[in-house]
Amino acid sequence: MTTAATNHDGTRTYRVWIRATPEAIWEALTDPEQVRRYGYRAPVEVEWRPGGSYRALATDEMQAAGAPAVMVEGEVLEAAPPHRLIQTWRALFGPETAAEPASRLTYEVEPGAHGVTKLTVIHEVDGAPITAAITSGVVAEAGGGFPWVLSDLKTLLETGTALPVQMGA
Repeated sequence: MTTAATNHDGTRTYRVWIRATPEAIWEALTDPEQVRRYGYRAPVEVEWRPGGSYRALATDEMQAAGAPAVMVEGEVLEAAPPHRLIQTWRALFGPETAAEPASRLTYEVEPGAHGVTKLTVIHEVDGAPITAAITSGVVAEAGGGFPWVLSDLKTLLETGTALPVQMGA
């Protein structure tokens, strides 16, 4: 189960507990081949070092539905394997989201008891209400946002099989 909270300052916090090691979760978050196995199955181009660029690309299916070739762009601000990753995250889904400022995305990976690790995703979306709505899963036709992606990541790591691709839930 993925939990979500919205702070009054526009910050969205998502938590999921996964029966996997911090290292396995880190690899799933940062290895481009692993990233393509869950969520929206989109390829990423990234340099996981401070100052490195990040780009999430649209799949052929997304582009056929009218999505731009580059869906998200950003910069890596901090990478401390396997516990903390911070990056800027600018949605380019369409003209409305592209006009909004970049948001800040923080992944915190905390080992717990009995082989369960807590993954917390903090998305600071101040001044980006459209991006916030889409990524929080409020916009049904956008496919579920971070709650969907984190649920799929959990399922993949715990069972070895991802959920069916969800576009326009």
